[in-house]
Amino acid sequence: MNSYLAQLVFAMVAVAGLLFGAPSVLAIAILHVSVDQIVRSNLVSLAEGSQQGTVDEQALRRIERLFFAVGAVWAMAAWPLAEGLDGLRLLLTVVSAAGLLVMANTTCHAPRVFRAAVIGYGLTLTAAIPMITIIPWYVLGGGVVALLVVVVATGASTARQLLQMLRVQAERDDAITAQARTIADLDAARKAATVQAETDSLTKLANRFRFLRELDARIAAGERFSLTLFDIDLFKNVNDALGHHIGDQVLKVVGRALAASHADGFFAARLGGDEFALIAPRADEECRGEAIFADVERAIAELLSRAVDLPPITITGGSAYFPKDAESRSELLAAADIAQREAKKARRGAHLDFDPNLSDIFWREAQIAQAVSEAIESRALYLCFQPKIDLESGCVVGGEALSRFSSEKLSSHSLDEIFEVAERRGLGTTLDELVLDIYREALISLRDDHGISLPTSVNLSGAILKAPERLLGKLRALANAGLDPALTRVEITENAISGRGQAGVIELLDQIVGLGFSFALDDFGTGSGALRHLVSLPVAEIKIDRSFVAAMDADTKNLAVIRGMIVTGNDMRIDIVAEGVETQEQADMLREMGAQFAQGYLWARPLPFVQFVEFARRFGADAKPARVGSPRTLRVAAAQDAA
Repeated sequence: MNSYLAQLVFAMVAVAGLLFGAPSVLAIAILHVSVDQIVRSNLVSLAEGSQQGTVDEQALRRIERLFFAVGAVWAMAAWPLAEGLDGLRLLLTVVSAAGLLVMANTTCHAPRVFRAAVIGYGLTLTAAIPMITIIPWYVLGGGVVALLVVVVATGASTARQLLQMLRVQAERDDAITAQARTIADLDAARKAATVQAETDSLTKLANRFRFLRELDARIAAGERFSLTLFDIDLFKNVNDALGHHIGDQVLKVVGRALAASHADGFFAARLGGDEFALIAPRADEECRGEAIFADVERAIAELLSRAVDLPPITITGGSAYFPKDAESRSELLAAADIAQREAKKARRGAHLDFDPNLSDIFWREAQIAQAVSEAIESRALYLCFQPKIDLESGCVVGGEALSRFSSEKLSSHSLDEIFEVAERRGLGTTLDELVLDIYREALISLRDDHGISLPTSVNLSGAILKAPERLLGKLRALANAGLDPALTRVEITENAISGRGQAGVIELLDQIVGLGFSFALDDFGTGSGALRHLVSLPVAEIKIDRSFVAAMDADTKNLAVIRGMIVTGNDMRIDIVAEGVETQEQADMLREMGAQFAQGYLWARPLPFVQFVEFARRFGADAKPARVGSPRTLRVAAAQDAA
């Protein structure tokens, strides 16, 4: 600022010298302004380099030489200016000198610049002293003193201030740079964590969470697209026969096939297990799910042809279209799932588009899912207990808790259908949690209100196996309520276990047993790998499915299967419970073959809680009822209770 002010003043002096015919004043003023401009441009260049942490020594030496000239100009200006107005013009020169020196401070090399200016001023003034006769000594001395005071006082203090400012600025710049680097690192870490959280670790495809978000985004945007769901046929057999490492390789092959088949707008994901999904934009009606499915099949076949250690596989799928087939995410997923299930009924390796003819199935499921959701919210669920009978003594030795819904909307649907729809619609885990909550309340009432300590089992759909922590949390709550875990048996069907990660299921069941609970395998013999389950899982009880018991009188093959189950279970010290016993002859045959326990209409249907309590009191171990060989007493009691 001072430099600009000095240039303005000396420009005005130059104009005055021109108007009043003072050529020496004009020349000195023009020379001063020119040198001032040259010095300022060099100082700015040097200051920029200093702020970046480098010093241009050549530029600094050039500026020092320029300030020798500046000092000489100041001395030359003092003589003619003093001739005209004594010390007033000399004071203007001093002000200009101060401006240049203050600007020089910005280089952080002010002492060297000061020294050059003072030396140039002193040498020139000394050389001119013999010619100076009209300048009073006090004017000349005053000018020199004023110059030195301005140079030393103003320049030095300004240099310190500017040096501090530059140091603070440098520290602030470093802090800003470090902060920007930290923010960039945090942003990169956040993006990496987001990608990892939304990516399937095995196939590197999007996971279920990211898939649902993508599906919602496309629906919200009103895009037209197809959704194809498919899974690997008999994938569980691959895992069981060849091992999970081969199963993982097969899943990776499918993932690579989907990644390779991607075009603009396509989106693939692994939903879990061997379930995959593919979203494809519909440029026109020719972009059908069947063609997309065929492309995926060809890509998988090509990859498998180069992997000689992997078995051949097929996939089965179903497609639905938005917005033609559905208007929401849940409806679209349900439509594609229905199409896939109908394709499986036709043959393995098939594909089927959702068709209006399937709408009855679709809307039936939608209504069931809505009713289940309402039942969960209102807790419109209660438990019935079917007595478990000791075939040898005829005593009630336990009971199985079976779910029942008080909702009229669900009264016309079977429990199997309700729980299957609930699991497909993502309600299965919540429904199983509700069952466990009501079961815990029933056991507390059995203990506190009725003084009965009786082993019972609770029948779950198996959907909660997908959420191990939630299942374990409910069981811990049961134990924390003071209920003996040894009196509770978690009962899950073979089909509910089949198809899930075997290692994960074994680990979960081991944790359940570790908490003191036991595990029963329901509907034994109807699922695949029944005997393998006895070897690999911590099974405490197997329940022979009612279909085998119903046919045992007329079919010797069924009788042989039952006998084999009983012998195997007894040898492995596993409890055997026969389900669906309806006749005395069936009870006698089962007892003679070595079965220990049974359930069925021969003794009682599933009873409401209060009736089960009364039944257990009348026919428990302490009541000592008649032998099961003549269970007339129990049948009569059951008939009276039913009435």
